[in-house]
Amino acid sequence: MEFTPASPGSVAAFLVVVIGVLLAFLAAAQRAFADARGRFLGVALGLGAWIGLLAAGVASGKLAALPLHGLPVFFGGIFLVSVGAGLSPLGARFAGAVPLTALVAFQAFRLPLELVLHAWAGQGTIPATMTWTGQNWDIVAGLVALGAAPFVARRRGVAWGANVVGLLLLLNVIRVAVLSSPLPVGWDQQPPLLLAFHLPYALIGPVCVGGALFGHVVLTRALLRGR
Repeated sequence: MEFTPASPGSVAAFLVVVIGVLLAFLAAAQRAFADARGRFLGVALGLGAWIGLLAAGVASGKLAALPLHGLPVFFGGIFLVSVGAGLSPLGARFAGAVPLTALVAFQAFRLPLELVLHAWAGQGTIPATMTWTGQNWDIVAGLVALGAAPFVARRRGVAWGANVVGLLLLLNVIRVAVLSSPLPVGWDQQPPLLLAFHLPYALIGPVCVGGALFGHVVLTRALLRGR
């Protein structure tokens, strides 16, 4: 399957978003494990190992060699690891240590990410279905996070609203990504979504989608904990 690389500038912008998400996660982990530096280092190493494992599978071509191009492993692994981490003691630490304002504001990274995706669609790197001109309206989640963050400390209902909107839009992103991929159940379109088979584009899965999903699980735990 032919893949059209994106422009160097848009790839650089994408990497800025990826690095920003990773730094935000590490900053939250450092706050959560301020009393246990060894555990913070373990979390950082675990994050690196998880991303490195997926990146190695993409770079080596072993992922694409699996049945259905390895996409069930790619999407399924991201979902299971992100939700599992959010429901684990790690997620509980984050929920108890990170302020609600920060947990809501974290999801704002989806705004610049959607701008990058829109540029990639115009360059023929991804299908138009993956932008707001198609069926991906995740840019709204970034805007809602930006608008809601200043008010959540005083009004927890605002945090709940931002969390529900963001989570529903994220689930829609996953739906659209699956249907835009070269799978038997996918849409018949050109180009198909091939980011999972190429670096650094594949980082959008474990870092951006996985990060957003982990963030929503943690935010939900923090809101329930507050109740």
